[in-house]
Amino acid sequence: MVHCNRVAGMTARASRIVKIIVVSTVLAVFAAAGAALWLNGAGDGSLERVRRQGVLRVGYAVEAPYALVAPDGRITGESAELARLIVARLGIPRVEWVQTRFDALIVELLEGRFDVVAAGMFATPERARRVRFSAPSLRVGSGLLVAAGNPHGVASYQDLIDRPRLRVAAVSGSIEAEALLARGLPRARLLVVPDAAAGSAAVRSGAAAVLALSRPTTRWLEHLDPRHVQALEVAGRAVADAPVPSFSVAFAFAPADAELARAWDREQAAVIGGADHLRVLAAFGLGADDLPPPAGGAR
Repeated sequence: MVHCNRVAGMTARASRIVKIIVVSTVLAVFAAAGAALWLNGAGDGSLERVRRQGVLRVGYAVEAPYALVAPDGRITGESAELARLIVARLGIPRVEWVQTRFDALIVELLEGRFDVVAAGMFATPERARRVRFSAPSLRVGSGLLVAAGNPHGVASYQDLIDRPRLRVAAVSGSIEAEALLARGLPRARLLVVPDAAAGSAAVRSGAAAVLALSRPTTRWLEHLDPRHVQALEVAGRAVADAPVPSFSVAFAFAPADAELARAWDREQAAVIGGADHLRVLAAFGLGADDLPPPAGGAR
């Protein structure tokens, strides 16, 4: 009888051990699945949040042709109008535009002041470590804005670095400012301006010999004032033995808002390059040649 009780006890303990193993395994599977969902942003509620609120808050900084304020107060520009097309497809009835400085866009996005950045932002690796970028909407090159007639005869970034008397304007927080400093432009010769309009004014007044900015923006500034300023495409190479940089323009989201970003990408893919989008591009001096290559294509 004692032997039978001992066997029964051992069997019961073994059964409990098996149950513990099974439960632990199930919990581990669910934990792993939950972690995967969290890492991929699935079910983060960001898309449902903006749909429930009925408004998408869009942060921008004034920089034509990507984002600008029309005379009637309407927010427009390449990025702003593309955002409107995408928001309509997402079924969100209203856009709330939030203006800030370009160098504050990422900080304020991460603070939750707005849901997406639509400002012609270049999707660089450094920025991608802080935000979640959409698929590219444009592929643009570097440009220079000089006084009409190009009195200093500049054609490249290397010209700007090699000529000690030239002062160069660049927008605060821009890739151009970072690139010029990294390639040897003395900080004392860099005039940091808040936006493209201030940079153009600096060139017109002589406070700077040149404004370094994206090619579409310099073309737009020339379009606004062709008597006084001239847009140049950066010639040949930006600096000795380094290719002229080109950049992908994209919308930016907070890292936690993956669900919203994925839905945005789906609708953007349906819009980009279509008739409505091409009309938007044409309105701001852009065209099909400024679109990024298809996914997986050469850059």
